[in-house]
Amino acid sequence: MAFTERDLFHRRPLAASASIRKSTEMNNNCARRKRRASSKDQFAAIRVIVLGVSIPLVLLILLVTRRAGERAAAIPTKSDELSDSSRFLKQWKPRLRMSDEGTGRGSIMHNNDEKSSASKRANHDKIEADSKQDSKSIYRYKFSASELGYDIYNCPPTPPDDYPRAWPVTDIISNWNPNDVNTIPPSHREVYHSLCIFDYQTQYETALVYRNAEKPFIIRNDPKVMAASKKWSSPNYLLENLPQKKMYTERSPVNHFMFYNPSQRKNYKNWVQPVNDVVSMTLAEWLERSLERDAVALSDGDLKKRVETMREKRMERGLLQEQQEKPEDDEIKEDYDREEEKRHNWYYWRLNAFVEDVEKDGYSKLTFDDMPFFDPRKEEESAFYLVDPSDQRGINCRFGMRGVIAESHCDLSRNMIALLDGERRYIIGHPNQCQNLYLYPRGHPSGRHASFDWSNPSNWDTHPKFRNALHSEVVMKAGDVMYLPTAWFHHIINLSTNIQCNIRSGISYENNDALKECGFKLPK
Repeated sequence: MAFTERDLFHRRPLAASASIRKSTEMNNNCARRKRRASSKDQFAAIRVIVLGVSIPLVLLILLVTRRAGERAAAIPTKSDELSDSSRFLKQWKPRLRMSDEGTGRGSIMHNNDEKSSASKRANHDKIEADSKQDSKSIYRYKFSASELGYDIYNCPPTPPDDYPRAWPVTDIISNWNPNDVNTIPPSHREVYHSLCIFDYQTQYETALVYRNAEKPFIIRNDPKVMAASKKWSSPNYLLENLPQKKMYTERSPVNHFMFYNPSQRKNYKNWVQPVNDVVSMTLAEWLERSLERDAVALSDGDLKKRVETMREKRMERGLLQEQQEKPEDDEIKEDYDREEEKRHNWYYWRLNAFVEDVEKDGYSKLTFDDMPFFDPRKEEESAFYLVDPSDQRGINCRFGMRGVIAESHCDLSRNMIALLDGERRYIIGHPNQCQNLYLYPRGHPSGRHASFDWSNPSNWDTHPKFRNALHSEVVMKAGDVMYLPTAWFHHIINLSTNIQCNIRSGISYENNDALKECGFKLPK
């Protein structure tokens, strides 16, 4: 069917009149405005929803990225090791060895960055843990951070001018007499402690600053020291691995031991030898007698039974012991005291190990193998502890019995002191206090040692300057290492059966003038 022009015309919409067209346009404009307004409202709503979802999502992504970055930062890259090594080498004192340059030594030991947030959190957690542990100890610090002016667990990056704080030594002794070593919970002791306590794994660089500044401090949580402590705190380990022959042992009928050099007696005709002398004794016998002191002090029945068993075994092999090889040192004599007399004596068992003897005797090899942190041949492990490895003098170990006191003295070299078992108390003082300590003079058999018993208050009146002496004190526990700079005074009190090993490495001369005023001088 074909459409005509008329048909097509009828299919088109008819044109509206002018009034109708005007009304329609107005309606259309109004509708368009409403649609635009509605679109804007919808867009605004969508924008709010998008922002509400996207912002938390972005924050979550940033947090995840940051933590991933921190984990990545904790893994030392080659450039990190070189950078860390550079910081270590710049602070090394007194001089670098050529073999150290460019080795990256030190980055292995402290690859954490103290400035990273992860390290700060770990350090904060460790500080809190140490603080809580020490607050529960029977040895508690008398002064707070606000009273000291610094936090001993989080010391300033450089030593304060008045570090370490010190008090009249008579106050320290009046608070806790050195002869009193039988503290049993719930009783506790307040300690005049002011030394910084550094964590080896998180505060290494700060500890290095204090060491290079020749300031005393405690450092702990070194895995190598802790490993040695774990071994040497086991009597079975020592009895199985150390040669069971008679060794150099100091003996005294009283608990106060005074060092003396017999070769100096010619300078003092009226000199009277202190009551302590030297005998030979096996480690097993010394341990038996030391544990008996602990058992009596602690009223420990189980320990008493263990000591009796040890004594019975020793008495059974007594004849064999008499046939053992005698010590080579002529100064060491046999201990012929009767058994009952021996039980009332005090003993200090000694073990000295030297690098040059490692191939000659078993105990030197064992000592250096177990203590790589004191081994000059192992530079990475010993870098912190040996300031001048070329001037080290071997490892000197002292096995201490509860109550034994070594009178105050100073050593003319740097000293790193590691406690591997038990507890020891040190009353320490700056070299500038020497004029108040009434020391035996240079050339005397007991030169550089205090000439009277500090623990007897009646002696303070006859030595009036002693009341002016300023000191602080430290109670060391197994795993602690204390740095004592050259010529610092230390009065040693053994609080239990304990093992202390130390090594010396070179001399610093910042306090030479103070020593000269007291008639002493440091060797060149």
